[in-house]
Amino acid sequence: MDAHRDATLEVFYDGGCPACRREMAHYRAQPGAEAIRFTDGAHDLARLAEVGLAPIDAIATLHARDASGTWHVGMPAFREIWLRLPRYAPWAQRFRRLIDSRALASAYALFCKLRLPRRCRDGRCPA
Repeated sequence: MDAHRDATLEVFYDGGCPACRREMAHYRAQPGAEAIRFTDGAHDLARLAEVGLAPIDAIATLHARDASGTWHVGMPAFREIWLRLPRYAPWAQRFRRLIDSRALASAYALFCKLRLPRRCRDGRCPA
């Protein structure tokens, strides 16, 4: 099976962020992860160009693109990951309102905003 061709979701994450790398490694190790293609948005610039995702956007916030081409950004991207992992799917369904809440979206956006500028000031943002 070609995992990239058969994936029902492609996730674009910041491979330059240690916390992001650890989290994606955890998801990759879960049953069901073969349905997900994990793309390092900090390093796979060719793939970003193929899907039309700007490098700064790919590292600023988690993005996921499903098989229909629909983009899920921020917390909805996490929900899409969790729905494909049997261990997490019940929680994704049970806490759907919380995942989609403005409060959680704001907290995630703040996390992204706080970590991104520091890395970019160090000159490690993709071009």
